[in-house]
Amino acid sequence: MKKALIFNFILVFASACTLLPTKTMIQSKNTKDMLTSNELAEFANAYFWENYHKGNYHKIDSVLYYLQAAYIKNPNDLQTIAHIGFTNAWAISERRKLDTIPPNIVEHATLAVKYFGEAHELNSNDPRVLGFLADFKIIQGTIAEDKKLIQQGYFDGKKSINQWNEFNYFTVGYVLSQLPHDSWQFKKAIEWQWKTLDECYCEKVDRDNFKVEKYLSLEDTETNTKRKRACWNSWIAPHNVEGFYLNMGDMLVKSGDYKKGIKVYEMIKQVPQYNTWPFKKELQERIENAEINVVNFRKEVANNEVVPDKNLMMVNTSISCMSCHQMSKADEDYFKINDIYKRMYLKK
Repeated sequence: MKKALIFNFILVFASACTLLPTKTMIQSKNTKDMLTSNELAEFANAYFWENYHKGNYHKIDSVLYYLQAAYIKNPNDLQTIAHIGFTNAWAISERRKLDTIPPNIVEHATLAVKYFGEAHELNSNDPRVLGFLADFKIIQGTIAEDKKLIQQGYFDGKKSINQWNEFNYFTVGYVLSQLPHDSWQFKKAIEWQWKTLDECYCEKVDRDNFKVEKYLSLEDTETNTKRKRACWNSWIAPHNVEGFYLNMGDMLVKSGDYKKGIKVYEMIKQVPQYNTWPFKKELQERIENAEINVVNFRKEVANNEVVPDKNLMMVNTSISCMSCHQMSKADEDYFKINDIYKRMYLKK
């Protein structure tokens, strides 16, 4: 209950506070060199993507080794800094891949705040980074029982949603999915998932009888770059759509509407890239256990507690990142040819 009580601090301020300035650990950065790369940085960032897309959690130490080496060479390289933030986020998010979760795993949350903060300082116009920074301020604030940091994270999250709602309704709502099912924050997070669909599909979707097949063909005609990235699968997140609906199904189950949760789970099978998604078994377990997971998903789980993924909300599982980002061999082969998103991303 402690986690819920800490988050409820936000409730006191939600109606009284306006959006606060984003605060980070770093006070200033040199933007002159933020797009300057070198051979070491190019290797380190490619090595990050290679291991991240393969789900090589056991390689995190070596990924950080090369990224940190590149950071020392140029501490203002925006891409390297952001990837250090992502790697630390990955380390704590998928900690249940470990047989035993060590107490110092929480250091990765602190480091995620630091490096996402640096990336935001260098480029405050990227709402993706602001959304991730918001998430890890909330996470770190909860670990440390730092109410002001949680408050900052929440309002940074709202700011990031205003800047890119298709992307950050999910990003911020995902973290809030851990909260009690009857809390206003959890209910808001569910509504944010529906609003993601409204924005992605350019109309208010039917909450009572939603059918994804009505919208899947929109991917072929989508021309908006932001929607293309946030709403569909790409080189960055080859199973973004499947992961989104897996989490949304979990949230509906936790809310008590497990029958609607099952319908959302089943929709994943209609996504064109479903056949190459590595987590079909995990999906089937959720479909079969949806009713009993109403109770399981509502249980508070300690950060260091090892629990089977089938009994945990997606955000707390060992696939909390990989459900969207892991590539199968077929995906790798596809994106060797169709790598437009890779080119677009690496140019930024």
